[in-house]
This record gives sequence, structure tokens and C-alpha cells, in this order.
Amino acid sequence: MLRPRFSRSRLRPRLVVCVAIVAGAFAVLLGRLAYLQVWQGARYRYLSENNRIRVERIPAPRGMMFDRNGEILADVRAAFEALVVPSEVPVEGLDPWLDRVSEILGMPSADIRSALEGSRPARWEPRFLSRITRAQMARLEAHRLELPGMLVRARPVRHYPQGPLFGAVLGYVGEVSARELGSDAFAEYAAGDVIGRAGVERTWEATLRGTPGGQQVEVDVRGRELRVLAERPAKAGRNLILSLERRLQQAAREALGDRVGAVAVVDVRTGDVLALVTSPSLDPNELARGVSAQRWQEIVSDPLHPLQNRAVAGQYPPGSTFKVAVALAGLAEGVITPRTRVYCSGAYRFAGRDYRCWKKAGHGWVDLERALIESCDVYFYQLGLDLGVDQIARWASELGFGKETGVDLPGERPGLLPTRAWKRRSRGKPWYAGETLSVAIGQGYVLTTPLQMAAAMAAVAHPQGVRFRPRLVTRIEDPAGRVLHALPPEEVGRLPFSLAQLSRVRKALRQVVAGAHGTARRADVEGLPVAGKTGTAQVVKLPSERNLPIEQIPWEHRDHAWFTGYAPADDPRISFAVLVEHGGHGGSAAAPVAARVVEAYRDLLREGLAARGEQR
Repeated sequence: MLRPRFSRSRLRPRLVVCVAIVAGAFAVLLGRLAYLQVWQGARYRYLSENNRIRVERIPAPRGMMFDRNGEILADVRAAFEALVVPSEVPVEGLDPWLDRVSEILGMPSADIRSALEGSRPARWEPRFLSRITRAQMARLEAHRLELPGMLVRARPVRHYPQGPLFGAVLGYVGEVSARELGSDAFAEYAAGDVIGRAGVERTWEATLRGTPGGQQVEVDVRGRELRVLAERPAKAGRNLILSLERRLQQAAREALGDRVGAVAVVDVRTGDVLALVTSPSLDPNELARGVSAQRWQEIVSDPLHPLQNRAVAGQYPPGSTFKVAVALAGLAEGVITPRTRVYCSGAYRFAGRDYRCWKKAGHGWVDLERALIESCDVYFYQLGLDLGVDQIARWASELGFGKETGVDLPGERPGLLPTRAWKRRSRGKPWYAGETLSVAIGQGYVLTTPLQMAAAMAAVAHPQGVRFRPRLVTRIEDPAGRVLHALPPEEVGRLPFSLAQLSRVRKALRQVVAGAHGTARRADVEGLPVAGKTGTAQVVKLPSERNLPIEQIPWEHRDHAWFTGYAPADDPRISFAVLVEHGGHGGSAAAPVAARVVEAYRDLLREGLAARGEQR
């Protein structure tokens, strides 16, 4: 059999091609090795190290809050949370792993899977799953070998020792949401971090938050911690010293009882908010621990709105308490003098309609002082018409009505001072003179908040008529108690009324409480003279039920009860405003609440004087 012959000339081209292919392959291989070892060496060295080194975030404790005497209002306590490291979770057998973790945490498997599949943070970094109880922590630790990737971490959690007492003013904290984490405003936050959601917690979030730390932990192939390689400690948030007085707050809360309403107490000399109570109020500890979707729905759908801070966000018609502003406006405009008299027959006839006074038999001839003491509506109907709604609004705004007080709380409402221009702009209708009669007695469109009312009364009581911005935070301290920043009282204006005009009104306000015919005699306190003004704000007009006992009127149809004032009447130190929603008459429902508050302040004052060996 003949074999084919191949000449060298025929084989050489093929050999060259084969050598070129092999050489090219080696060149590619060497290039790839150079790329990985030289150009990308640092990156892959980092990735290699992170296969055995886990970076853990250390949350920072929030700053504490204290009342003016150093009593703790908000601190932190240790709690536990479950985390997962996606890179350590087994791919094979994932479903049994998910079922086991879901059963221990009481958390849907879908939510756990979602946490595993998310792109942030990196897969080798722990991701927050949920807060857990000590029992859940023990179960996770007992099954740790069966559940690779699961971690348990202790972290500081907000705690409010006083429970719901300061709930509305301190606010509460909650976990930052996934939507918030995706925004630039929360770039420094991580899943599982908490933020202030309401009250002081929200306003002073940047001060209270602190700076998270971190540590590099060496782990074995099962994810078990071997040693800490490096650590940057977390820095606790700064502490806040508040102007609130715990015992005064307690007295106001107990005086309100189960009734819906609010109490605001302000230091006349500084603007310090000494008490700010709203009822009902939730325990912020419940919200700090986290609530279920069902429980949250129950809270937000509650018709009594327990999350609302009524003292700053509740807007109510002021009723006859507004007569103080109208009286000062009349004196300032020269429309009346202290001796101007008006005859009250029990009704004021205007435009073919009778506008009733609360006293059906009438008050007879009354001057300004008696009109304030006995709260004569007819006198103020006439005064309101003489002034006009625009002049009422102008002078009432000098007292702070119709605008926010500026207190450092979120959600404050400005109330409302109606004017002709306001009605044309907002309602598209002209102002009618009959509406001015309603405004003159604090009804109609006029709205105010309890804190706004207390701040206005503080200005009336101040010897020089100084208006202060209500102050809640007086000092900022570091965790060691060193003062970092003191916030002094802030004067925002002075009343444009003369001392004689203010003195006339103050004299009448004292007789509202102490006089034989005053409407707030139940606010009188032994050992501490009180001055003030009652108010009964009509909610709806009930001609057929007007004379029924209050118990027979549906709760939501009853009048709001007000009492605002200051004490001591001869040396004012505190002003206050009490609102009882649907409480009926101010003299019978709100004045006794104010008396309890003033009694508590009297006792505190006596203790302070006794400590210095003084007697009042």
C-alpha cells in the first residue's frame, strides 16, 4: 500500500499557523494574568479579604432628654435585633432555611427573601431583618450552626420612663423606611436605624441622633466571629435639657383625667414651656418598640386622634377668652374708655336679628371691667361693630393670635384671624357685619391653639408686656453633662398697649376669679391669687337642646370649655390655658383644671423658697 508523501515546503505554513495560535493563546493568558495580578490586584485582594472579614455597623445611642430639674424623660436601653449576611446564606437548601428563620422570627418568608435579594448594602454586609425578644435571640443562638448567615446584635433602643405623660411633646421614634433610605436626605442612615417621627424627637433629630461606629470582624467559613480586627466606637447623641417640669405636667394630666383636651403652662418671665399636656396621648414606648400594621391602623383611625398634640396643633374657637384681645383693641383704638357703658337686656338687635347674651335676663348697664368680669356678650357685640373686623384682627395679631408661636415642635398650627380680605380671598365672598359680632366674642371664623392662648396671656401678664417665643429646649449637653450650648429666652415683641390699658384689663381678670360675680370663682387657689378669663365656645348651634343638662347633649355637640390666665395675679410667674373639648362651660369644666395646676405650682414655689430659708 502506497503512503502519501508530504514535502517540507507543504508542512511549513501549517506549522507557522499552529505556532502563531499557541503563541497568541499564551499572550492572552499572560495579559489576563498581568491584568488580574497587577492592574486589578488591589481590588481582588480587597474582595478576598472581605470573604473572611465582615464589616459591622455599630448604631449610636440617641441623646437623653431631661426635665428642668434633671429628671429623665427619655433614655436608651439595650434591645436585640436579627440580621442576615446574604453571602453566607446557603444557596442549596434555601427554602428550608427560610422556613426555619421565618418560624423563629415570626416574619413572612417573602420579607426575608426580599432582604436577601436586595442590592443594598453589599452582600457580605449584615442586613437588618427585625427586632427580636430575648426568647427569639436564645432560639437563634441555639440554632446558629443550622442557620448560617444569621446574626444577633444588641443595640440601644429609645425608652421613655414617664410613659404617656410626655408622649405628645417628646414625640416618638420609628425605623427609617426603604423609601427614605433611597433619598439624599437620609444618605447617612442605614436599614434598622431610627429617626424622630414627632415632637422633640423630630425637631431635634440631628442633635439627638449621634454618629454610628463600625468594626471589622474576622469570621470563619461558618460566619462565626473569631476576633475584632479594628473598631471605630459609636458616638452617642447629645442630651437635651427641656424647660418642662415633671410635677407640673403630672398635675395637669391628672386634672384633665379621661377628658379630651389640652393644657399649656408658660413661664411669664422667660417663655419657658413648663407643661404641655394633651389628652388622650399614646405611650411612645409602644411606638419605639414597633407596632404591627393592624395596630398602626387602629391608632391612626382612632376618632380621638391620640397622636395629635392638641396643645400646638388643635385649632379651636376661643370663645369669651378672646374678649381680652377685643377689650385691649377697643382701648388702643380709643373706641371705648374704661367708663364707656352699654346696656345689656339679654340680646343685641342687629339687622333684624337678636344676638343673644349668655345671660338671658341681661346684665343691665355694664362698663368694660364688669363686661370682662361677667363676660357680657352684648357689650362686646357693640364694641366689635365699633371696631370692625380688620381692626380686631390687627390688634389681636399683636398678642400673637393668627400666627405660629415658633415653639420648637413640628406641626404647630397658626390658628386664624379673619379679615375682609381673607374672606374674599379664601371664600370668594364679602364680609358681612353680622359676622363681626361673632368674631367679637371669639366665635365664627376665629381659631386659636392652647399654647398660643397661654403665650398671649403671658404677654398680658408681663410687667412690660414682653412677648417671648415659647422655649422647650434650654440647654444642649454632651453625654458627660458638659454644656455645649445654652439657648437664652428669645423676645419676639412687646405689646403696643399702654401700662394703664393693660392695668385695666388685669384688674378685671383678677375679679373674674376673685369677684362675687366672676365667672371663674372655681379657679381661686388659697395662698396664690389667680387672674384669668373663662370661655365657652359653641361647636354647633342647638336651639332645641340649648337648655338641656349637658349630660343629655351628645358629646360631640357640647361646647368647648376654656380657661386662660396667670398667677400670682400680683406678681405673675406663670400663664396657662386649659381647653376641655366638648366640656361645656369654661367656669365649671376648665377652671377647676387650672386650679389644680396652680396649686401644684404653688407647692413647687413653696418648696423652692423653703430650700433657701425664705417665706412668701
